[in-house]
Amino acid sequence: MSELPPDIRDALARNGDATRVFEKLSPSHQREYLRWAEEAKKPETRQKRTGGMMERLAAPKGA
Repeated sequence: MSELPPDIRDALARNGDATRVFEKLSPSHQREYLRWAEEAKKPETRQKRTGGMMERLAAPKGA
């Protein structure tokens, strides 16, 4: 996880469920999540997207 942006790395470190799911994703899916968060122009948007990313990754399948 060292190549991850610091804010996303920290968010994953605080959420074990999201980390486990993220690490199981294919590299292309991981890059897509990262691209989505990183393309935000405003810091508030990036923070919101990072939070949404953690929610989606930690949510149980079928919920």
